[in-house]
Amino acid sequence: MSNVEITPLKIRVGRRFTITIPKEVREKLNIKEGDELELTVIGNNIVIKKAMSLAEFIDSVKPKGSIKIFLKERRCEVSVEEERYKELAEKHSH
Repeated sequence: MSNVEITPLKIRVGRRFTITIPKEVREKLNIKEGDELELTVIGNNIVIKKAMSLAEFIDSVKPKGSIKIFLKERRCEVSVEEERYKELAEKHSH
């Protein structure tokens, strides 16, 4: 079983149904103004979690950096494919 820290907090719904994320949570999760959060309704519960950025996702894939390697290799493949298409187009245009 993992050691997940659970911190129950009470917050109040404000005008226009807004909520304020407590400072300790914002700091702990590095939530900044403008960040996207994911809201999920599970039965009578609301779960809000910080959305993972593309960079965070890439860094989280194991082995670390494997997506970066894949994308680099894919860019090389695309370049080769583009060259082949150009050669074919030139052959068929004559």
